[in-house]
Amino acid sequence: MKLNWGYSIILFFVVFCSVMIGIMIFAFRQTNDLVTEDYYEKGADYTRQMELNSRSAAYQDSIQINDVRQSVLTRFAKSIYRNRDTMQINFYRPSDKKFDYSVKALLNSDSLEIEKKNLHKGHYTVTFLWSNGVKRYQVEKDLFVE
Repeated sequence: MKLNWGYSIILFFVVFCSVMIGIMIFAFRQTNDLVTEDYYEKGADYTRQMELNSRSAAYQDSIQINDVRQSVLTRFAKSIYRNRDTMQINFYRPSDKKFDYSVKALLNSDSLEIEKKNLHKGHYTVTFLWSNGVKRYQVEKDLFVE
């Protein structure tokens, strides 16, 4: 069967419109969550965040985080846990906001064990926030939960 130019043009537009509708349906089903709810306020506080990062750079290697069988084991250097202060630990999952998890813990030893029952398999960026009474510190580590 031979198609003339009129049918070819109509067939082209039908296929083109079908592909465009498919792309739009796919695009509208994607989630586009911001990293944080107060994204713009944090952007305005960028200078303070840069000072916090430069102050915390000395502690980057003082925290080790490992995925063990039923828990996540975190080890701290003596300079961090000797203050016996409360530490905020945030598990941020870039691929899905629903699986973010946060925990507060009292540092009274050089290690902290967190159960994996609230964590799902995948990549997390773990943020440790603490203060020594005067200054705040923040260290970020990557973790892959299996």
